Amino acid sequence: MQYAKPHPVRSFENLRDRVDRLIRPSKKSSSKPSQLLLDFPFELKPKKNIIYPSKSIWEFLNFICDAVPDGEVYLFGGVLRDMALLGKRGFGSDIDVVVEGAWDNCVNYLESNGAKRNKFGGFRLEIDGWPVDIWNAEETWAIKQGLVEYKSIASLTETTVLNWDAILMNWRTRSFICRDKYLEELRSRVLDVVLEKNPDPLGMVVRVFRHFCLKDARKISANALVYLANSTAIYSFETIKNREIQSYGNTMIAPPVYKFFAYLKEKEYMDLQSRYSVVSNILKKELDLSSPFSFNT
Repeated sequence: MQYAKPHPVRSFENLRDRVDRLIRPSKKSSSKPSQLLLDFPFELKPKKNIIYPSKSIWEFLNFICDAVPDGEVYLFGGVLRDMALLGKRGFGSDIDVVVEGAWDNCVNYLESNGAKRNKFGGFRLEIDGWPVDIWNAEETWAIKQGLVEYKSIASLTETTVLNWDAILMNWRTRSFICRDKYLEELRSRVLDVVLEKNPDPLGMVVRVFRHFCLKDARKISANALVYLANSTAIYSFETIKNREIQSYGNTMIAPPVYKFFAYLKEKEYMDLQSRYSVVSNILKKELDLSSPFSFNT
């Protein structure tokens, strides 16, 4: 299986164009738009059968925007990360949608459209072959757990596993909300762990390791370095590999990468910079390999 090589965007305008090309329906497949009527408890529509949009993500997002006229609808996380780093060819994520505002207005529609509630209070459904997760911004797991205080929609950038995921796109205005230096870190491929607490700790470890190996991380933050080193004391390589296969159907996490972090854990009596240098030399001698990435001090 071949994977797209990283080709990071140069600007937010470039990212906006990539998202547009991914989601906008092609002219060949487009048909006359259906009339969209919201199934709300108040009388703002005639009592007719409701036609729910299901042909495209584009139509779905526009419909949800209509459902929350005083709120906002955002794309979040993985879809923006993949578009920013890899482009359309590299897109392999679910589509996460976050609603800020009248969430109750969306629930009837989602349930009527076959969406299934998940254990976190949001919904999952499939649109045009793409799995979509949608939830209320204030019910984001880390916020409900008290790990992150909800001050505004920007608070969600503090709830992600990785810095590359810490970005939102307002679907109505097409504007972006992200962590400082987001594009700079993406172009330099500096990977950092934003929030270590997670409802699926093993899944998070697999995800971080996999990003290093699959998405061509060039530099690693001190925080991420320590996180992955500590994870090797909790999970064996076989455990991580088995979970990766279970989740993704293949394995991309290389044994030398795991061994690198396991050595770092063994040398934790040293300061971090010294640990990195010593372990890099050990890895080069034992496996005839250089360290897989540089240490971003």
